[in-house]
Amino acid sequence: MAIPTLNFNKIIQPFKLYLDSKKLSSSSKRNYLADINHFLNWFFLYSQSHHHKINFNDPYKISQNITEKILEKYFHFLEENNVSLATIKRRLSSLRLLGKFFISQRWWQENKAKKITIVSEKKETDFPQQILERFAKSLKDEGKSQSTIRNYLTDIRGYLEWQLNRARKY
Repeated sequence: MAIPTLNFNKIIQPFKLYLDSKKLSSSSKRNYLADINHFLNWFFLYSQSHHHKINFNDPYKISQNITEKILEKYFHFLEENNVSLATIKRRLSSLRLLGKFFISQRWWQENKAKKITIVSEKKETDFPQQILERFAKSLKDEGKSQSTIRNYLTDIRGYLEWQLNRARKY
């Protein structure tokens, strides 16, 4: 069975206008829209696989079927698929903004996405990766080239592996 091409314009276009009213940078708008498209596609496939009949042509109906439980399942999906913690946080931020949009449309009474917290082992186990990501971002902000950033990160990873192997010996 082929997956249908999904068009969420009835929700994306008004959300895009909402973003325009927020005077965000074009890259922020692009990220918000990409994150919401990702979520809506996941939600559609999740709904289909769980035999939930949702009218995906009606933005109000979509909003009414996005529950805290659905949002939690989405974040578990992201974690299970090893999405970076930074990306998960960004997507949560995007869904919080979508929640504000839903409230502005009077589709939600409260922002359900605000209630979702990321409780994950990832916070502890990915700590070195988080440090490396922050370091890479700071290098990029300083205007370093991609090859320089890659070389620094390779050297640091090598050093961390050496330290880990050294610690295992003792």
